This record gives sequence, structure tokens and C-alpha cells, in this order.
Amino acid sequence: MAKKKKPAWLSILPGNLDPSRFTLDQLRNVKAAHAFLTEKIDGPPGFAEYLRAYRFLLFFGIVCVVENKYPAFTRCWKDLEKLFMGDPAFEDGIFVQSWALMDFPFGPERQTAVDYFEDFLEETEAGPGFQRFIDEARRSRLGLYQDAGRTKTVANFRELISGRTISAFPSVDHYEKGEILLSRAIRYGDHVFLWGDPKGFPKEMKGQIENMVRDKLFYFDDEETPEDQFEAFMKLAGPYWMSCTTKNEATPILDPDHYLTYLDRRA
Repeated sequence: MAKKKKPAWLSILPGNLDPSRFTLDQLRNVKAAHAFLTEKIDGPPGFAEYLRAYRFLLFFGIVCVVENKYPAFTRCWKDLEKLFMGDPAFEDGIFVQSWALMDFPFGPERQTAVDYFEDFLEETEAGPGFQRFIDEARRSRLGLYQDAGRTKTVANFRELISGRTISAFPSVDHYEKGEILLSRAIRYGDHVFLWGDPKGFPKEMKGQIENMVRDKLFYFDDEETPEDQFEAFMKLAGPYWMSCTTKNEATPILDPDHYLTYLDRRA
């Protein structure tokens, strides 16, 4: 199983301060959050840029919830907060929050919080500095990545079902040969970061996991091809994966299309 690595560059909330006390007007002035968001961040090239941008995105999302700016997003955040954000399995502050911020399509044209964050930044001078992160965050999703060998500088993975290969910065201390990691991959140049603490499955579960996913692709049968169904599954079924990996045995397994409940589109 994957072991958690917690280097300094994975810290999300500096200073143990509550971002909910900021308003959107204050966030428009970058100096208002300067003490929280400009500390030195160690890590590989590009990571400081991405982590700082993610902190701004996270603060933006929390303020939107506090102000109930987007009711569907508020419903989503509060439900995930109740079910998972206090769970030790998700103590990285990234796995659950990233799905709500980057994947949940709550806008009238299926906009996510990242899209509204981009609009928000158009009113600031800081916008261009966040654009690379915004573009890659928008493209990112959860994936099921099987170890395909690593060196001191790169970890190679092949994704289950899609067969996609990635070369990632090796930020996980140790995992078994052939282990499968459930993680979000965000690209930076020729490499990617595994964003947050991955959830590990032994290689012996490969067939079981693949069959389970294929059996549930019908939830996204409005997509034209099995490949598109798989992409939608991994993009939209975040709460399902959270319910599969939670340490709280009382939490039920959620449907892959559970996100629709936040949109009031089904009972």
C-alpha cells in the first residue's frame, strides 16, 4: 500500500489560519492574503507555482461557500465536508477538495469552481501567473495508475483501462512493485505531479478494479464511446471513490453519479 509522504511543499494551509474569514473583495486585492499565500515553498520545479495557485483556488472556493455564492457548490462542499473532510483518509486537504474545486460541474454551462476562479482573476493583475495551473487543473482528473518502474528522478505509471502512460515526480516514499494508485495527475511540462496523497491498491486487485469500473460505466452512457465513458467516470465520480476509500465504515458506497444530487436533478 502507498505510504504517505508529507514534505513541506505539500502543506496547503500555512499558519493554521482560516481562509473563510476573507471576502471575495479582499481576495481581489492580492495583498490581503499576502501573509498566507506568499511563503517560501520547497519542492521540484513548477510545484511552488502550482501549490500557490491551488491555495488561491482553495481560498476562493471556501469564500464562495461562506457567501453561498453558488448554492449547488455550497451543497456539494458541505456534504463532502460532513462525509469526508474530517476523515483521516483524506487529511491531506487535497483529495476531496480538489474534486469539488476542479471537477464538479455546477454552472449553467457545466462550469466548475476553476472556471469561476479564472473569471475572478480577470479582475486582478495576478491572473496571468495562474493561467498554466488553471488550464492543467481543468484538464486533470482522478486516475488509476499502476506502477511501471521508477528511478530517483521519475516514477512511471500505466493507467488501468485507458492504457495511458505518465512520468511523475516521485513524491510517494514507497509503494509495492505493480501497486495501483488512485490519484489526480496534474501535468507540468513533460512530467506530472500526483496531487495529494494517493490511495493504494495491491496489484492483485487489478482485474477486480477494472471489472468494477467497466460494470459502472453505464452511469455515463450519454457519452459516445467506452473511452469517453471512462473519462467521465474518473472526472465526475469523485464522491464514489471517496466512499470506497474512506476509513469510516459507516459511510455508504455512493453512486458514481452522486454529484447529480448536488444539482437537484434527481431525488
